[in-house]
Amino acid sequence: MKHGSCYIKTVPTILEHLDLVEQLLKRSRFGLITDADGTISPTAPTPQQARVSPLCYRYLSILRNQLALVAVISGRAVQDLKDMVNIEGVQYVGNHGMERWIDDHSEFTKEVGGYPAIIQAAVGELAPLLSIEGIIIENKGITATIHYRLCRDHRAAKRDIMAVLSNSASAKSLRIMQENKYAINLLPPVEVSKGTAVLELIKEYDLRSGVYLGDDITDIDAFRALRSACHDMDFRGLAIGIAGPEMPEELTAEVNFTLNGVRDVERFLEWMSRTTAQPSKDSTNV
Repeated sequence: MKHGSCYIKTVPTILEHLDLVEQLLKRSRFGLITDADGTISPTAPTPQQARVSPLCYRYLSILRNQLALVAVISGRAVQDLKDMVNIEGVQYVGNHGMERWIDDHSEFTKEVGGYPAIIQAAVGELAPLLSIEGIIIENKGITATIHYRLCRDHRAAKRDIMAVLSNSASAKSLRIMQENKYAINLLPPVEVSKGTAVLELIKEYDLRSGVYLGDDITDIDAFRALRSACHDMDFRGLAIGIAGPEMPEELTAEVNFTLNGVRDVERFLEWMSRTTAQPSKDSTNV
C-alpha cells in the first residue's frame, strides 16, 4: 500500500465487503479494537465535550459479551477514557498505549519511568500559551496535549505553540507529535504506542482474528501492528480507517477499508452485533 505525493489511494468501504469480516468472525477468538474520539465519538470542540454515540454504546455493550475482546485505545488518560465510554467488560488502553486500566486502577507501562515529572515540568513551561484565546493544555500524567481547535487563527496558534516548545527545556527531552485534529502531543521518547498495545492485546487474548477502527495519525502504529500480526502470527485482521474531513492522507495509505464517519461505524457495529448473535443471517443486509 504505497502512497506517493502524486497519488491518493482510493479505499473502498468495508460495508461493501462484509463477507470478509464474516470470514474473520468465523475464526475462533475475534477481537474488536477501536479508537475513541472521531471513531465511536464525534469530534467535539473540547475533549470534555466529547460523547460516545448512543448507538455505538449500545452495540459495543452487546459485542463485549459476544467477542473474545472489545478494547478501546485512545490518547486520553485511561481514567478519562473509561469514564467516557463507561462499559464494563471492555479493555481500556490510554495515553497512546502507555497506560492500561487493570483491576480497577490505572497502570503506566514500565518504559515510561520518571517521565511524569518531566511532563509536569513541560506543562509549567508552556503556561504562557494560556494567554492565547482558545488554547487548552491537557496534562494526562505521562503525556500532555496542547489543543488549539478553538483558536481563531489555527496557523498562528500552531506557530506560537511550536515557538514556546522550542524554548522549553523539558519539552526538548520529549517527543513532539502533531495530530490532524488541531492538537500537538508531548510524549516520552519510548517504543510504546497504540501499535505495541494492539500486539499485546492480540497475544494476551490469544486472538486469531480482528479489526481495528481509527481515524487519526496516531492510529497508524495500530494499523501497522495489525499488518505485522497478520504476517508473523496465526492472525487475520483488517485495518479500517474512519473517513472524514480531518482524515490525514497518511492514514489512507495504511488501511484496508474505510467507514464514512461515526454514522457508518454505528451501522458496522450494528451489523456485527447482529451477525455474531445470528451468524446464519445474510451478511450483506445493512
